[in-house]
Amino acid sequence: MNRVLCAALVVGLAAAGPARAKRADDADVKELLANLKKPDPDDRRKAAEAICELCKDGDGDFSGAIPALIDALKDKDAIVRGEIAESLGFIGPNAKAAIPAVRGLLKDPIPEVRSKAAFALGGFGEDAKAAVTDLIGLFKDKDERVRASAAAGVGEIGPAAKAAVPGLVGLLKDVDPEVRLNAAASLGSFGADAKAADKSLIPLLKDRDEGVRGQAAETLGKIDADPKLAVPALTTALADKHRGVRGDVAHSLAKFKDKAKTAIPALTKMLKDADHGVRVHAAEAIHEIDGNVKLVLPVLIEGLKHEDPFVRGDAAHTLGEIGPPAKAAAPALKAMLKDENAGIRVHAAEALVKVDKGAVKEALPVLIEGLKSDDKTLRSEAAEALGEIGPDAKEAIPALTPLTKDRNKDVRKTAADAIRKLQGK
Repeated sequence: MNRVLCAALVVGLAAAGPARAKRADDADVKELLANLKKPDPDDRRKAAEAICELCKDGDGDFSGAIPALIDALKDKDAIVRGEIAESLGFIGPNAKAAIPAVRGLLKDPIPEVRSKAAFALGGFGEDAKAAVTDLIGLFKDKDERVRASAAAGVGEIGPAAKAAVPGLVGLLKDVDPEVRLNAAASLGSFGADAKAADKSLIPLLKDRDEGVRGQAAETLGKIDADPKLAVPALTTALADKHRGVRGDVAHSLAKFKDKAKTAIPALTKMLKDADHGVRVHAAEAIHEIDGNVKLVLPVLIEGLKHEDPFVRGDAAHTLGEIGPPAKAAAPALKAMLKDENAGIRVHAAEALVKVDKGAVKEALPVLIEGLKSDDKTLRSEAAEALGEIGPDAKEAIPALTPLTKDRNKDVRKTAADAIRKLQGK
């Protein structure tokens, strides 16, 4: 499980779990589509917003309604056009027939509609490659929301949009921080194809916006940046005043592996950072760079007991990535199987079976319980973790089977994949 998903899971569960939302059935879909044709624009707006929310969460099946949604893109109301464009983007490749119509909205007179259309095109992935030139054109739009969405859109389209790299580099100097942040993030999605951006990203490590600084650091670790340029700059950035940025910088240095050995002294010093979350990220980086498990293990085990669920979750995740060499952490991970936070319990179970293959029986009940969560991310992670265990977790198949009909499409796919792995297929 990657760090982004890890963070999302903990965010969703740090507070009381959300109430289970009702999945839209056929009757709900028909009613919403009917409301899209009502004469009152307020009725149409409410319907469009509801459809967008359902599509975003993957909790409604609108695959048979694509023609009706495409028709709604012609609505006289800007809010309806924008919300429906986003809805189609959330549906993704299955709605690729809508791409020409959504692309047409890039010329809409209303900036918010152009913004939502640009963002939506990213959801179609490579199928929207014909729109890349148009999105690049929006890099010069007068509205910062449009520029930010266009920058995000080309990144979501992926390698087929690599022609956008020079334009994204230009946006790194945009006056709006969200534009700079999205441009940096999208450059990261192109990997080595954006390698030439390293010289432009390094100055952003001193950007006035902490989000931009953190994203610039993360992207430098993704684009195969020249270590002779990036590692010294990132090492200096370890002293950033913002703890989140320090963590992002440490995580980025880890991507350089042994080419970042010169950063080890600074990272080792960070093992005593005032923020325990930063200490955990530093430990993760040290392990990735030189494999020193003995040095980082005490910090990570201590992190498992921290009051902040983010710290506990990241520590567990890192221990799981280390695997069997971190077996000394097994007792602490077993204790976490009773953590008050459901997400952390799943994190702990997932990590436990990675550091101690003999602990499957202890972890299984926690992962199976996670399949019943109201939180879709937790259901998905528990299913994925079970799949990684393989046939040794085959007793979880009866609990996984209902999730193949889950209201969320991502959960359905993850559960089906897990069952195949548990069956040894």
